[in-house]
Amino acid sequence: MKQAIILIGGYNSFWPTYLRMARDLEDLSGLQAVGVPLVPWDWWSARRAGEATLLLHKVAQTVAWARRRFRADRFILVGHSAGGLIARLYLSDRPVWGRVYAGVEHVTAVVTLGSPHCSDRGADTGWFLSSMTNQLVPGTPYAEAVRYYAVAGRYLLGRQDGDYRQRRAFGSYRFFTGRGDLWGDGVVPVQSAVLEGAEAVVLEGVAHSRKYGFPWYGSSKAVIRRWWRQGGG
Repeated sequence: MKQAIILIGGYNSFWPTYLRMARDLEDLSGLQAVGVPLVPWDWWSARRAGEATLLLHKVAQTVAWARRRFRADRFILVGHSAGGLIARLYLSDRPVWGRVYAGVEHVTAVVTLGSPHCSDRGADTGWFLSSMTNQLVPGTPYAEAVRYYAVAGRYLLGRQDGDYRQRRAFGSYRFFTGRGDLWGDGVVPVQSAVLEGAEAVVLEGVAHSRKYGFPWYGSSKAVIRRWWRQGGG
């Protein structure tokens, strides 16, 4: 059995942003890694359509490519931000917007990094992709076959009367939970990034992305090692 890593980027991101992260994961894990070639247009289309068929299709294509190129038959999915929701949907052995992807048959682990699971809110999360994911594949339904790791960053306390970053975090946290005075990675509060049924990994001082602070989940081998050893590794 040969494994490879499939990296799914976050909302509105360009896949080359994760090239260095993929190389660092290769060095740390000894496995080959490839990123799903997503661009902002893919996310915009998903938001407009209210479903993520195009995103899931690209994940399936990347898995098929990695199967041929790396001769891998098992995969670890690493999803950053909204990419973690796509990873959860890809596992489904039931139709997701008309197609069965059945990633559970060849995925051994899912690692989500600052993903807005909002699993404590069910299918009423305030954001269409979180809500639909929790409706279609609530929690960790494949935990007997797939290891789930939900990584959260405890980087910034949201404050309505704080500085610019704290106020921005307050608004984002409130969007996902109804409360803004929480700790999180600057975008997703810790309680929304953890997932019922998954092993939670909370990283002190780690931000959501380079736009929101440093270090972020994929900024260096030192940071990646912290969650890879606890989660994917």
